[in-house]
Amino acid sequence: MVLSELGSKYLAHMKASGRTEKHIRNIEHLVNHVFIPVLGDKPVDSLSYQENMIPFILHFQGVSSRTGKVRSQYTVNKYCDYLSFIFNFGIDNGFTSVNPLKIWKKPKVQPWDMKLTLDDAKKIMINAEPHLKWAMEVCFNLGTRPGESELLSLKWEDIDFKASTVRIYASKTKTYRTVPINPEFLKRLEKEQAESQTGYVIEYMGRNLTTIRKAFKNACKRAGITYQTSMYDLRHLFATTLLRKGADLAAVSKMMGHSTVKMTADTYYHYMEGEKERAVNLLPALEVA
Repeated sequence: MVLSELGSKYLAHMKASGRTEKHIRNIEHLVNHVFIPVLGDKPVDSLSYQENMIPFILHFQGVSSRTGKVRSQYTVNKYCDYLSFIFNFGIDNGFTSVNPLKIWKKPKVQPWDMKLTLDDAKKIMINAEPHLKWAMEVCFNLGTRPGESELLSLKWEDIDFKASTVRIYASKTKTYRTVPINPEFLKRLEKEQAESQTGYVIEYMGRNLTTIRKAFKNACKRAGITYQTSMYDLRHLFATTLLRKGADLAAVSKMMGHSTVKMTADTYYHYMEGEKERAVNLLPALEVA
């Protein structure tokens, strides 16, 4: 079976598994416009790590023709992960017999250097269009993942105004989580709902949105933000702000929708400056006369 045919079967599997249309489109683009142009539409069982995968990896460690910049190791890892998923799918279903990426070891990547501060977030909001300004406020107050995965799919019916909670569905993990809402922000939500023209919390000119990436980028430019940032940093800012103010790590982990508390600690603990010093200062003296 050639790579294009295996890719088609994998995409059908993704659709049957209920994956989001955006995720499926992304995989389809990678198969047809990234993987096949580099590897060729060859029989999968003819591919090997030495002859095919190493040149594939080295190619993507180079400069992107689209951006003119060297691709990050995170991007290279993502490409290899998706391709490996397709190979394993082929083996599991008896379509193919090899995963030429099986012996590949994923290099570790440096954690994202999150530079966005509350002050800079406010500068961006000042320069943002009204729908983006509101989206940023929601993302920061609820800790949602931006984009269609959570933020732009959030509906008014997901908010329990009596209980002051919001039920967030994470398409990434296919799980629900309940996040309490700050009383002041609950009032903001009530006001926005009264003026809403759709069933979605985030809307633009009477319709729901599928992306706000470009609007955010333009607002950053107008605000004079020169470092790299994204809407996702507001979710990071939600977590780091709470932790720095002494919020319980397990509680923050639940609100973020992380699978384990360890994941939250590994991701955010290095932002909690002074925590080790504060911890040792809690120790009583151990001395005798």
